[in-house]
Amino acid sequence: MPIAGINFNNNHMLLPQLMTAGRVQAAQPVVTAGAPPSPTFSSFLTEAIDRTIASDAESKMANVDLLLGEGDQDLHSVIIAGQKAEVLLNLTVQIRNKMVESYQEIMRMQI
Repeated sequence: MPIAGINFNNNHMLLPQLMTAGRVQAAQPVVTAGAPPSPTFSSFLTEAIDRTIASDAESKMANVDLLLGEGDQDLHSVIIAGQKAEVLLNLTVQIRNKMVESYQEIMRMQI
């Protein structure tokens, strides 16, 4: 049996189900006019991973340009690009580790 995800941006879809279950007596969904929908965690994570990959590619290209003598690359900007890519990679790995740790903790919970 597939489990449907809950989308908190469209809470008006959830309210009739709650009202029929007797949990909510009279509730109206809060609609903010013109407000863009908030990004989901998965889109935030995907964007962060994409930025990490782009930073790594930028660092590698800066190294290649410096070695080949092409472009206006100086040693300082190449080292800064490398450090930036390293910091982003470490951050991404730490986020992944926390997510795995959280998942394992949830799986250890007794129902």
